[in-house]
Parts: sequence; C-alpha cells; structure tokens
Amino acid sequence: MSRFTRVFHLFGWGSVIGLLLLGLAEAWLHTDDFMYRYRSVFATGRAMGKLHYVKSHNPTLLVLGNSRIDNGFIPRILLEDGAANVSGFNMGMPGANAGILYGVVKRLADDGNLGAKGIRTVLIGLDEHLLQAEDSLGYGVFYSDPAWLWHNRDWRGMLAHSLRLWGFSANLKQLREPGKALGFFQASFTNTEPIGGGAAMYLGYRAGFGGLQDAGQIRRQQESFDAPPDGVQIDALFATIALLRQYGVQVAVVYPPLLNRELLYLTPQLPAARPYIAVAERLNAQGVPQLTLETGTQRNPEMFINSGHLNDHGAQYHSRLLARQLRAIWPSLFVKGGGA
Repeated sequence: MSRFTRVFHLFGWGSVIGLLLLGLAEAWLHTDDFMYRYRSVFATGRAMGKLHYVKSHNPTLLVLGNSRIDNGFIPRILLEDGAANVSGFNMGMPGANAGILYGVVKRLADDGNLGAKGIRTVLIGLDEHLLQAEDSLGYGVFYSDPAWLWHNRDWRGMLAHSLRLWGFSANLKQLREPGKALGFFQASFTNTEPIGGGAAMYLGYRAGFGGLQDAGQIRRQQESFDAPPDGVQIDALFATIALLRQYGVQVAVVYPPLLNRELLYLTPQLPAARPYIAVAERLNAQGVPQLTLETGTQRNPEMFINSGHLNDHGAQYHSRLLARQLRAIWPSLFVKGGGA
C-alpha cells in the first residue's frame, strides 16, 4: 500500500479533497486576482481595483489616505487647470492606516511606478485615525509589507499575511449576509464594479452618500479621535515619506475638514493633541508642506454626510480650495497663468 493510499484510508477521500480545496483557496488569496475579481464585494478588493489602475496609468499626482480622502477630493477638479499630460488619482482606502499606505507605496516602488516617469507628487490625507493600529477591514492581509511587519515584530500581522484564509476570515464571514453572498456570486461570473463606479470612472474618487459609509468605521473614527497615536503607525507615516522622497517624489500633507471640530494636529490647546502636535512639528522639521482648508471657520453642514465626511457638493468645494494650494507648492503641475 502506497503512502498516499494510506493517507486516503486514514482521513477519507472527503477530508483529503477538502484540504486540497482549502489549499487552492489559500493559494488564490495570495494572488491579486482574487481581490480584483471581488472588488465590488470587499473594501480590500476595491482598493485592488484602484491599485491596478495606478500601476497601469502612472498618475502624476497620487492622493493617499482613508475614507475622508476617498470621498473628499476629486482629481479632475484638483487638476482642472493641469499642464499637458498631467493626471491625478484618488487612492483613498476607507479604514486604512499609515502602515497600509506604506505597503501600497512599497508595491509601487518595487514595480517602478515612482519617479520622473511615473508618480511625481503624493498628497497624504492625515487625520487621527490614520495613526491608529486598527485594521478592521483586513487590508493588512493583502497590502502590508512583510519586511515592515518583520522589522516591527508584528508576528500576528505576519501570520495573517501568510495564512490569508485565517487572516481574512472575519471579513469572509460577511458572506453569510444574503446581500454580500449575492454580490460574491455575481462577481464570480461577471465583471462587476463597486458601487459608485470603478477606479477609472472618477479617478478613484467616490462621492459620499450615507449608504456607502460603513457605520462601524464612522463610529470608531468619531469615538477614538482623541486616543493617542500608535508609535508603529507614526513610524510608518515617516517611512512612507522617506520612501517616496528616495525616488524623487514630492510629498505634502493635507488635513481633511471636519464639520464640528478641527483635527488634533491643528488644536494645540487640547491636552489630547500633544502627540499629534509632535507629529505636525516633525513634519514641519522635515520640510513637508502641511495644507489646511478654511480652519477656524464655521463649516456648512450641507457639505457633509456626517460629522467627518464630505458629500459630493462639499468635495467639489474643498477640492477647489485644495487646488489653489497645490498650485502654490507644485506649480509645475499646472498651466502657467491659469486659475484654480
């Protein structure tokens, strides 16, 4: 009796076939194809659709951040007076932290997308949540840089990145919901874009409407804004900036607007702001431009879908404000003499 026959007799054909299927599923999760195919189902998949677009189109201006960036800034408005052959893209990833952004930028660097013939300018949208360790949507399973995880002794992150069926299991459990299961089934057989359009339609931007917001994610953003930043995430932010500069990419930070308060980076009078002010001071010491949008003014609630996210009208308005500041720091992106 051969060794394989003994295994079949010991565990049974059903168990062996089940293990083979699990192995195939695990192998598929280690390719970009899985996330890209199910970009209409998972937030991680929508991010893969964006990343595919960036890698194939090499936009001149790349905007990075979380959900406040995703539905906050419109590339076509940011560069509506852009110079010839200048393009932009919104790589906002709802729920992402700085460590995830580092992983994305490392991918782009490894694939040759950064520098004079590719992405030349990067704008990072910085709020308090970007410096929190939480990753409830499972980005780290697919986008974390293994060397970064090893450097920071993030053994759980390494395990989740290596055993993706386990690392992404909490998100796969969402398929028990009928709507998610139906979306997964449809995406298995047809090329389905996410709600709000694929990456190419609005260059990564997705208009903010209440139905598109993850309620739990919004609640965590609002409740944890005064929590101190995570040290590893602070390191990831500055590692991202250093990596971009290594390839000659110009970097700036923008503080997205909120309805009822200012970000802690901009409110030194609050005790909870101290570690965030230290981050802002470090950015200033490194010569990173920090852009603000009408701070200290009463904001119009008709421009927001909730206290922390702009609607489409608000995104248009604030994109024009931001465009003026981009013209000041990066004039080469714009037509000489044009107006934003």
